[in-house]
Amino acid sequence: MCIPKSNHKKLVDDCYPPPKALVTSAPEYRPNSNELGRLTYYAQNKPAKLTKVGNLLESKAQADARAAKGSGPAADKGKAGLMITLGITKNLLAECKSSLNYFLKPAQSIIAAALDAAQPTPARPRDLEISARAASTFYALASFLDPATTSVDDGFQRLLRSFATLAVERPTAADASLGEDAEQRNRTRLIGLGALAGAVASDAVYSSTSKQLISLLAPALVENAKANRVTLDWLRSESKKATEGEPTYAEFNIAKKPLAIRRTRSISAHVAGEKGPSSEDVISAAIGTLRGLLRHADAVQVQSVVQNVIAWLDNKSTLSIPAPTDGRQAVSHWDDAQWCCWLAESLCSWTSLQYRFVVLDTLVDHLAENGEGKATNKHLSLIEMSRTILTGQLSLIGLSTSDTLSNLSALAVRRVYKDTRDPLLPPLVECISGLGTHVYYADQINDIVEEIAGRIAALQMPETASDAASVKANNLGAVHRGEQQDLNSHIHRQRLASAGPEQRDESIRVLLFCLQGVLKATHQSSGEIHEAVDVKSGGADASNKQARGAQADKGKAAAGSAESKIGLAHAGTRNRVAPSSILPTASLLASPNHAVRLAYAQTLITLFRDEFDREQLERESAVFAAAPIGERVGDAIGAMHALGAAAHVMCLSKSLSPPAQVLGNLRESPLELLPQLDRINADPGRPGSLNSGGSGKASDESTAALPVDYVAVAQALEHAVTALPCSAALALTPMLNALDKDAGSRLTVHGGGVNTGLENQRRLSSRMVAARVLAKLGETFDASSVSSAAQSVLSQIPSLGIEPGPSPVGGLTLPPEVVPFSAVGTINELGESSSSSSPSISGSSVVNSLVSSSKLQSATQLDATVLKRWLDRDWNVGIAVDEAFAGANPYAHSSLSAGSQPASRRPSYTPINGLNGSSAVVNGNNASSASVNRSSRMSMQVPSTGVNDLREALGTSSTLSSRQINGASQDTSLNADRRASRRESRRGPAVGSVNGSNGNSAMAILDSLKVGVDEDASKLGPDSSSFAAPAKTGAVGASPISPPYAS
Repeated sequence: MCIPKSNHKKLVDDCYPPPKALVTSAPEYRPNSNELGRLTYYAQNKPAKLTKVGNLLESKAQADARAAKGSGPAADKGKAGLMITLGITKNLLAECKSSLNYFLKPAQSIIAAALDAAQPTPARPRDLEISARAASTFYALASFLDPATTSVDDGFQRLLRSFATLAVERPTAADASLGEDAEQRNRTRLIGLGALAGAVASDAVYSSTSKQLISLLAPALVENAKANRVTLDWLRSESKKATEGEPTYAEFNIAKKPLAIRRTRSISAHVAGEKGPSSEDVISAAIGTLRGLLRHADAVQVQSVVQNVIAWLDNKSTLSIPAPTDGRQAVSHWDDAQWCCWLAESLCSWTSLQYRFVVLDTLVDHLAENGEGKATNKHLSLIEMSRTILTGQLSLIGLSTSDTLSNLSALAVRRVYKDTRDPLLPPLVECISGLGTHVYYADQINDIVEEIAGRIAALQMPETASDAASVKANNLGAVHRGEQQDLNSHIHRQRLASAGPEQRDESIRVLLFCLQGVLKATHQSSGEIHEAVDVKSGGADASNKQARGAQADKGKAAAGSAESKIGLAHAGTRNRVAPSSILPTASLLASPNHAVRLAYAQTLITLFRDEFDREQLERESAVFAAAPIGERVGDAIGAMHALGAAAHVMCLSKSLSPPAQVLGNLRESPLELLPQLDRINADPGRPGSLNSGGSGKASDESTAALPVDYVAVAQALEHAVTALPCSAALALTPMLNALDKDAGSRLTVHGGGVNTGLENQRRLSSRMVAARVLAKLGETFDASSVSSAAQSVLSQIPSLGIEPGPSPVGGLTLPPEVVPFSAVGTINELGESSSSSSPSISGSSVVNSLVSSSKLQSATQLDATVLKRWLDRDWNVGIAVDEAFAGANPYAHSSLSAGSQPASRRPSYTPINGLNGSSAVVNGNNASSASVNRSSRMSMQVPSTGVNDLREALGTSSTLSSRQINGASQDTSLNADRRASRRESRRGPAVGSVNGSNGNSAMAILDSLKVGVDEDASKLGPDSSSFAAPAKTGAVGASPISPPYAS
């Protein structure tokens, strides 16, 4: 009896050979071609029938898979049927790609059944023929899967996991004592890698489920790219070939094409008896597939790849990696730092040019979040990987240098606060230095210098030191960041709050070496900005420029295939670092730590010698300058004022260690510390002063400047004169005259003090600094009398034995040993001079000689009258700090006027007693009868407190006459500022009992006077309403009247 069959069943059955001939179809296991063509035609014309066809093929595959697991003829027959079913499935997937939705689930079930049937058993190894045919079918399925029309479900992920496991399988030999079967392992892994190559070439991996799929792909590919079976040189060579799109094993070369023109690949198992694939073939296939994955990935997917590579390095990957079965001990992948560096560089080179920076960002982000605890090989390898990318021959267009610098420098500070001799600090400094290799916009290096300078300044401030080590979030984010980062930030702040000055000083020193390293890397690179160009689409001139500058051009590796390669063209030169960027750090010259002082002097030498734009001395060349000389001086002179003030304090101070109360009063800038340090060391009559008899201690003297500091600061200022001659002459000349004069008056033994010879040594060293810089000024501006006078002084000062001074070093080194003055034999032979109080160089003659210099007049474009008035101005440390914030220069109208200075650039420094000297001067423009009457009534309410109490609390015997107060608004702003600066410099800080004999401090006196306290009119007295009424009934738009003490 003939039972009729449905069309789809008859067409499917006809594709199989007769049952008796099924076994003999080996080894090709091909379906009948003519019948397969009819089935395909049927399915193409009736797509809905694909579901029935698929279900029928699935039932056949399940039955044949169960039979193939057994043994004997039945297993052979089942294997043959399963192989033919896979062949039919692959053909339908390739020809009916537009109707894949009808056939997707049955196809996935057929492939899964085949993989289950091919599993190794105790009786036989893995069936590589079934595995290879299943991999080929999966390749077709993945290639034609369109996520826009077909959902990527869990079935696809399970298949991908199975093939990823196949790619890392470790089959054992028949004799278990022999360990792994290398040939079987290579064949098995190559089949798995072929299936993964199909997934990488599909659109499914780059869909919304990319993270789940990449978590399976990345570990399997990296596992096969290890260096345990090949040399590192071979890996580098193969990586270069893969970058160019020509790997050694090119069968799985990824070429993602439009869906309509894609073709499938046949993955076949090697014939028994033939020589199997080598380990090099497996590694080459893995490298080529990983390169294809990164080449087609976007920023989020590249980040996911790198994160999963890091998880694999931590042995925490989503994919389970089997342990070695040949007796080898499993070791941490982080231990091989050189291989890790190769991997990081390769990941960058395989990624599209516009997303390469994501690799570095992800590594740095992981390092910043996991950089705590004891230094490990993981920490070191992560740092070395980041450094390799930064300093390598790769373009990082799109890199946020600010975020990278912030993360790495914050990590360096945190490591210092944990251990000042942390072994990770030198490689961290080298890594940060690599940021100078890549310059992609004009002000990039200037921004880096400002970022480091700002962090250094924050470390010196009492309230913001913890912020200097805070973790700054990367723009791309990271996995599980939120709560963990908040916890880390809290722990860091707690640690920083309990840290001492040693950690703070070492942090500053580390950041200074980072700054030196960035500048050195910038100078060694081409120093040019780079932009991406498409070599194929045009730009022949750009490619020619690239070829000519190949050796100087850093990091310009190509990205792309042979059809279109991306190169880099020069877009212009970068801007030099602005001198104003180092203004917040100038006080480091007067740091109590000798290592910080030396590191900062070395940094200044690097900046002045190699970085800053040099001011032109010739009038003709200045015409072609980018900015007029007045504008250039205005940009640089603020830093010169600050450096001059810091140098003056460093040279003359008997102790550079300020009291804790002084540090606590810092508000906006570390420069506020300089005037207070100067007053502490300068006033010989004030109780508690370091200059008062017998008050100096050995501990204080140990924080004073050393011989190397004097030589270093002299060398730095000489380089400043060379680089910025006009700014240096205008800013430093009054300071040098004051330094020479004050050295003779302050560095002497007073009263019954013990003469140790230290004051004489420092006085001679201070005059040496002044003479060297003045000699350089005289030489620069052809002022022979200045040069001769300075050289005369230098000839009388013995050598310190460390000339020509320290030079910048490469990389972070240990702090130098302290060499005190007692170790300098020649300078100790001189005794106290009776003429020590008189200056060695006449300040007036220096000024007159410089003013009459035609070269100085031509360079500054100022006449002798203006120069004379400017160089003869009053100078002290307080004035210099004010001038630094204001950028005071002779080109600006009323440059020293307090009213013309922006409040944001000129913070008011507060002495220890808490009262700013400028608040004692009443601003006449703001005074009114109402405000005066109000203040008088307020003072009448506290008769127990008077002017004498306030004067005693301030610790000064000088009084402000009514003429000074009333005349403040009548004088010019320049004279007003000078008087304010003189009063500020005369008034010394008071500590402890110095704040008045009655125990009242200045702050307490002012609080009792209710100065600066807002009170309701009802509390001021019965007539207070009469003073409030005029303000309310005044003309519209009139500004309210403010009392002078509230300004």
